[in-house]
Amino acid sequence: MATPLVSGIMQARSGDRLRASIGANFDLVDRLRDRGPEWQQEVNEVDVLLRRQINRVKARDEADLDRRIEWSALGALIFLYVIGIPLLYLLYQPDRWWSWTLYWVLLIFLLVMTVAGFERALNSPVPSAHRSPTAEPPRSS
Repeated sequence: MATPLVSGIMQARSGDRLRASIGANFDLVDRLRDRGPEWQQEVNEVDVLLRRQINRVKARDEADLDRRIEWSALGALIFLYVIGIPLLYLLYQPDRWWSWTLYWVLLIFLLVMTVAGFERALNSPVPSAHRSPTAEPPRSS
């Protein structure tokens, strides 16, 4: 749970730095244009950099808008825990080779499902036919 929080904080910081850099580059382009036509190549280079930075901010903002949590994956994970944890307890008690074998198989299964469930819930795929409720319907020609 801490990993998404830490990565979110780091992305926020890099996003803030990128936005500040864009503002500074706009100021730089304005100052270079004021110096005259001999600085045109540098202006063009900074323009290319600005376009790349703006595209990166746009892509990040679009990804943030499309990000959502899939609660059904977390519900399925809770369901697996409700069944799996009592079974783990029951398999731990007999102290036989077959119970230990089943115990470890079930434990590994629950761990894999935990990772897959959180991955699915926090990084759910975006629907391909994503339309906002305020979008206009497609016009027929």
